[in-house]
Amino acid sequence: MWLALLSNDTQSASHKSVSRYSYGCLSVLFMFLNINLGAEPVYPDSQELWVQQVEDRIKKINSGEFDQFEIHGFKRFSPADKDKLKQWVKVGVNATRDTLGVYPSRLIFHLVPKKSNQPVPWAYTRRDNPQRIYLHVDSRFQLEKFINDWTIYHEISHLAIPYLGGNYAWLAEGFASFMQYQVMENAGVLNGTIDENYQKKIAPHLKWFKSDLPPASIARRLMSQKQYPSAYWGSAYFFVVANNILTSEHQTSLTKLIRQYQLCCNAPHGDVAQLMSDLDILLGEPVFSKLLARFETQAARTIYPSEF
Repeated sequence: MWLALLSNDTQSASHKSVSRYSYGCLSVLFMFLNINLGAEPVYPDSQELWVQQVEDRIKKINSGEFDQFEIHGFKRFSPADKDKLKQWVKVGVNATRDTLGVYPSRLIFHLVPKKSNQPVPWAYTRRDNPQRIYLHVDSRFQLEKFINDWTIYHEISHLAIPYLGGNYAWLAEGFASFMQYQVMENAGVLNGTIDENYQKKIAPHLKWFKSDLPPASIARRLMSQKQYPSAYWGSAYFFVVANNILTSEHQTSLTKLIRQYQLCCNAPHGDVAQLMSDLDILLGEPVFSKLLARFETQAARTIYPSEF
């Protein structure tokens, strides 16, 4: 099934939906900021800052400022391919935004032609100012092949959290890898169940985590050795665990939490401690800080299953 492209009319309706949702999130945020979280206290000046950020972003969302995106590189493609690629990027933006919320900055894409045996053989995100997503594409493929490819959902997901620096690249890649399937499932373009897809990707890499070393150390080593699939999918397990905790103990999900995070806290650059703290505050319990501490210090064999 393909995700329907949004018309101007449905975009306007989407603004209204976002507005109602945003003010609901703002109310929830007020509640969380004024209860004892059992974590680091949030002082009044921090509350005022968060509230102001949320209010500012709601205004910009309702004005349509964040609904736009830019695509560069069309001069290197035929008119027909230009139309196809524009449709694909629009589907990717709408699908990711529907799952992870409206991004607090304009999404900027650069398309680069590259012949390959797959529609998107290479892509990456640059955390410049402004941030940019580069997509190397083989325009000979049909639109359906592009829409069913995971790459654009992965790259846009990266921008739902700040740049965490090289030491936590493993965590950032694990986040994007986890989220690509959340987005695709929500958009109706995922082949098979989401559990089947995670199992297929994570299971082959469990062998690296049958170790007394902490998962973070293993993932960093895999990244340095350019064992990227093992590093990415081994790290995605962090978010599988986090999501299981949220769904079983807090009646929410990681995608719902990230939608709230996009409203209050997301910025191009940050640090991992701030990210974990922000998510914990929104949740009302220090789940993420504690989980990261486990991945930094506890033997991987005690965290990862022998089979997945």
